[in-house]
Amino acid sequence: MSPLPAVIETYIAAYNRKDVPAMIACLSDDVVFRNISGGVVTAEASNKTAFAEMAEFGATAFETRSQMVTNAITVADTTLTELDYAAVVAIDLPNGWKAGQRLSFTGASAFRIRDGKIASIVDES
Repeated sequence: MSPLPAVIETYIAAYNRKDVPAMIACLSDDVVFRNISGGVVTAEASNKTAFAEMAEFGATAFETRSQMVTNAITVADTTLTELDYAAVVAIDLPNGWKAGQRLSFTGASAFRIRDGKIASIVDES
């Protein structure tokens, strides 16, 4: 596994702590985010403000959550990661997940960095 760029390490650590301001500090103003689950886009944001709103909701929707990178490769400005994800749902969610439910799955994320900030994130599970 190649080492993660520092801004991605900082972002993932903030995500795991549910520290939204620290997550947002890692992003470019025009960050593009997309979450894909089962081949379907389930969430999108096209700037830092929209991403922050989604991140705030996500932080409250889970009692705990953790992303652990199991493999990564960086080529030029793009880092591809494989990760293990675990969480405990805090509130009943529209997708059918129930409060107290434990989640565990694997996924992948592609990060693109520009000028030291994360310019795009595509999460897929």
